[in-house]
Amino acid sequence: MVVGPRWFWAVLAVLATVAASAPLWLTLPVPSHTLVIDQAQFTAADNTAMPVALPHVQGSRRATGYYRMTFELAQPPTQQLYLFIPMLSYRAVIAVDGDVALDTGTHSLIPGITLGISVLVPLSARHLTAGPHVIDILLEAPGVTRGYLSPLYVGTAKQIAPYHRLQVLVLEYTRMMVLACQLLLAIATLMAWIYRPQETLYGWLFLLHGVSTASYAGLLADIFPGVFNWLPYAFTVSMSSVFILHIIALKINGTAPPRWLRACVVVVPGLCLLTMALGVVPARVVLFTVVMPIMVISPVITVAISAWGALAKKVREAWLLLLPLGFFSLATLYDGALIAGTVDGPVFLSLYYRQLLIVAIAVILMRRLGLSLMRLDDANAHLKQRLTEREAELQRLYEEERTEAARLVRSEERHRLTVDLHDGLSGHLASIIALAERERSTDIEHTAREALDDLRLVIHSLDIGDRELVAALSGLRERLESQLRRLGVELEWSMLRLPEISGVTPAQALNVLRIVQEAITNALRHGPASYIAVRGSAGPQGDARIVIENDGVPYAGARQCGAGVHNMRQRAAFLGGTLYIEALEGGTRVTLALPLQLSGGHAPSAG
Repeated sequence: MVVGPRWFWAVLAVLATVAASAPLWLTLPVPSHTLVIDQAQFTAADNTAMPVALPHVQGSRRATGYYRMTFELAQPPTQQLYLFIPMLSYRAVIAVDGDVALDTGTHSLIPGITLGISVLVPLSARHLTAGPHVIDILLEAPGVTRGYLSPLYVGTAKQIAPYHRLQVLVLEYTRMMVLACQLLLAIATLMAWIYRPQETLYGWLFLLHGVSTASYAGLLADIFPGVFNWLPYAFTVSMSSVFILHIIALKINGTAPPRWLRACVVVVPGLCLLTMALGVVPARVVLFTVVMPIMVISPVITVAISAWGALAKKVREAWLLLLPLGFFSLATLYDGALIAGTVDGPVFLSLYYRQLLIVAIAVILMRRLGLSLMRLDDANAHLKQRLTEREAELQRLYEEERTEAARLVRSEERHRLTVDLHDGLSGHLASIIALAERERSTDIEHTAREALDDLRLVIHSLDIGDRELVAALSGLRERLESQLRRLGVELEWSMLRLPEISGVTPAQALNVLRIVQEAITNALRHGPASYIAVRGSAGPQGDARIVIENDGVPYAGARQCGAGVHNMRQRAAFLGGTLYIEALEGGTRVTLALPLQLSGGHAPSAG
């Protein structure tokens, strides 16, 4: 997914291209307001002398050239003067007025076969007198490129030192930074390959950094003075890097490199080294006819591979590699022309673009690492979510199983009590009623019927579940209607507006039924009432209300403290509700206010 507007990325790409192309067109600044020496007398190794203009490139490789230049001071200077040579290639012995002032072979860093160094020579007091002075330079080149000498500048430290520091940074320290980056990435890719051997890309990257450091063989010149004789062999070893680049580009594109290409990494340099070692063909001939053309042309092939991956296969990482490879290819073409002598210059540009290429490869590695970590985080988040869902599912199943087990236990116990009450006490009460009818004992029959109705009320409440309070009240209504009809009492019953009440247990349902039953009994006992209304509704405080009204004698006075009313209040408190008894002009109103969610408590004693 592209983040940000397209113009932003277009501008960023243009800026990156301009910055990356700087070594191809940018020239370092030179001192101004100094004495410039740009004419010299050049003497070649065959003692041929001729005047030349600086900068000057020698006509042949592996040659020694002598330069003589003169400058004149009108008067002795008041400050220390320095001789500044921005660039020369490769080793120079510098003498001023016959005194050797500097031998660059023992003074500067040795950046291998990547030629071009900067020199700053302090002039002694005897060289600062008024009049003419002579500068002699013996210039040696190792044979890879031709000798090069830039114009010379004479000035004070303030005039020259900043330019010298810039030249040293670009020509020497930057090269050492590239070497340090290569060694660091070589270690990093080796460790990554050791711990992830299935990622062969890390192995090829480690091998790329390893063989490409062969071009720094010149760093061993202090230990092995004849190391420059082995530079063709070092170049040949580093030739493996171009084949490795092909393999890396293919793997970044998601394409398996063919076996013959992998074999070229060892076979082609090996055959060249064997030919050099056996003397079948001179090393320099192999270097300039085989090694150098392969190293110059191969990066162009790598660019084509990356372009194919970026454009045809739509591989994003190929785009990251394409720009550095393009500039690296241009730099190698320039270096090839430099070695062939078709362009003049002392510096191989491919070294600087190798650093850009290293950065691009590091970015690709970090991108792959970042994507791997993102996938790992996503997988962890997914697993965590699945684990949370499974835990919630298990918790739900556990709660359901526990609820079901409790329901089964309650159901079995309820069934057992129902059977016992029905078969035992209910049977005895029925026998008492039958005997009372036979003996014509009205009081016994009435009491026994009340006991039987009360028993049926208890048995019916045992079958009540959560949110079934209205069903329990409907069962009470069916039992009361026939009794009240025999007594000539009109009953009005409506529970349509009663809100749903949850958390109902058999004990709670029985307490509600007891309160309603006691209110109706009191209406008959203290009235006597001829009209009773039982209605359900929602209270003003968001509660549920059951209202029982009658047209009998009001009994909200002293009788309110009787045992029946006291038991009704206890049952209401057990339900978490409140009981209100109001004396009306023509009767009594009993209101039971209940919360929509009943909570358990200790059952009150029966009464």
